[in-house]
Amino acid sequence: MGLANDTFISQVEDLLNGRVVIPSIQRDFVWMRPDVRDLFDSLYRGYPVGALLLWKTSLAVPFKTAAVVQAAKSAHQPLYLLDGQQRLTSLAWVYRPESKADGRLIDLRFDVRTEEFVNPSAVQRKDPLLFPVSTLLQENTQFYQLLLKAGVPFDDSHFDTWTQRLQKVNSIRHHQIAVITYESDDYEEVAEVFARLNKGGRRLSKGDLVYSAIAARWSDGLDTMDAFHQELQDSNFALNREAVLRLMSLLAGTGAHHIKLIGADVDEAALKEAWHATERALRFAVDFLRGECSIPRSEILSSPNVAIVPALLLHHRDGKLHPGEAQLLRRWVYTAMGFSHYSLQVEGKLDAEARLIRARGGEGLFTELIRRASGTRSVDSPLHARDLEQKYSTHPFFRLLYIAALRGRARDWATNIAISDQPMHSGAKIEFHHVFPRARVQSAYAKEEWNSLANLAFVTGQTNKMISSKLPAEYTVGIAPERLAEQWIPDDPDLRSLDRFPDFLAARRRLLADVLNRMLGLPAQAGQSARPGHRRAACRRGGDRGGHHRAHSRRTERARAPHGTRRRGPRGL
Repeated sequence: MGLANDTFISQVEDLLNGRVVIPSIQRDFVWMRPDVRDLFDSLYRGYPVGALLLWKTSLAVPFKTAAVVQAAKSAHQPLYLLDGQQRLTSLAWVYRPESKADGRLIDLRFDVRTEEFVNPSAVQRKDPLLFPVSTLLQENTQFYQLLLKAGVPFDDSHFDTWTQRLQKVNSIRHHQIAVITYESDDYEEVAEVFARLNKGGRRLSKGDLVYSAIAARWSDGLDTMDAFHQELQDSNFALNREAVLRLMSLLAGTGAHHIKLIGADVDEAALKEAWHATERALRFAVDFLRGECSIPRSEILSSPNVAIVPALLLHHRDGKLHPGEAQLLRRWVYTAMGFSHYSLQVEGKLDAEARLIRARGGEGLFTELIRRASGTRSVDSPLHARDLEQKYSTHPFFRLLYIAALRGRARDWATNIAISDQPMHSGAKIEFHHVFPRARVQSAYAKEEWNSLANLAFVTGQTNKMISSKLPAEYTVGIAPERLAEQWIPDDPDLRSLDRFPDFLAARRRLLADVLNRMLGLPAQAGQSARPGHRRAACRRGGDRGGHHRAHSRRTERARAPHGTRRRGPRGL
């Protein structure tokens, strides 16, 4: 990495002459006129304005049309401006107004009386002592002539002071700025450098750089890929670029480490073929996840990478599965989600799974995929009630239980209408309801209990409001027993009183473990799996644990969850 100081005007000239270009991964120019004014004010006062980050590479990196007219293209490999586009473009617009690409000039004026930079109104433009900054920035400007033309004679008491102020504006040309030049042909490395140096702006991902590199070899590649991402988003199944590129790389035969897509041996034809296969595979996968797995939107997935194995498999099978395989693939999806299969070593796991899909078939393929997705657990080891202790709405099991409620057509406790993930009526949006309301239990029991997964159910917003802070012993009287059973509420009414809260949790954990075992294709838990003597929390006021848990910050009763669900308690779906 090289670090040098250069004048701002020299860097502006490099931009205008095509020696510095804007890579296609950069965001568009977004500054407003007040931002440009404030930049010049900072430069005039000698304030620091950051550094420029340039990327030097021998790779053919695509660049976008800049917001300035670049009159010439460099005969040599240009430098790519990764950080500083807003500042450099603003200076270019004022220094050479005709370079503004859209033709709408920026009229920035300097008030020599107050030393202020002004975006003038129509009336202010008639003020002769508001000098155009573009004029002041030019080389060999005759400042005394400007003052004389403005009606300020030599013998005016302000003449010398105002001349010095005009000269000070002109000296912005020579303002020194740090220029960092990073030389590398490694896209992944450059992405990491940029991400660390540019946290205040648009964070550049490795996926952005790979997309940019693809566009260098495929003229309409970015438009094609962006159009498909928009299609996914419109279908409520947006997937991040990293996951989509991993699938594309696997289909291109370069492995899940998508940086390999920019290898010299991957030409335009190969990229087009791999991308069209990616679109086809993902359409298969999204339909499978929605239809067979009852996953209504991508946010429910524990990781976007969960979509890759179904996409690969269905692509190789031309969208067809043998009898019984849909259930096995669904079991794999739930297993990968429930045990956070892609939390670590994503590329290595996907590479292994892609090899399995190519090499094996039949039930043996799914057995091995499920074994791998189970992690360190035995593939036939059931979940027990104790496995759900200290699990909250942030845990993947909660997502599976939400899917189970949708699959089971669970109905709202008040309306008796099946809950919907994306209802039209705002009052029907699903909220994560505390069965024992927090307001009634937080003073007597530990947060790890009242905020646990076993105390959460799915109801509509209007029902949640109706229940308010009532205890279940009170509000469940008017709810049909089958409604409660659909959400695995223990049928013993005695468990719904405040003093039986820990017993309610223990009983419901056993029921929830049964639900998860069925979803994951695991054996039923044997006998009573809750911990013997599961004691009531010693958290009543004056107890040994209550003070600690009451110290936890109280979150809002209702916080919006992504795309259509609401929750009470910690972060959820």
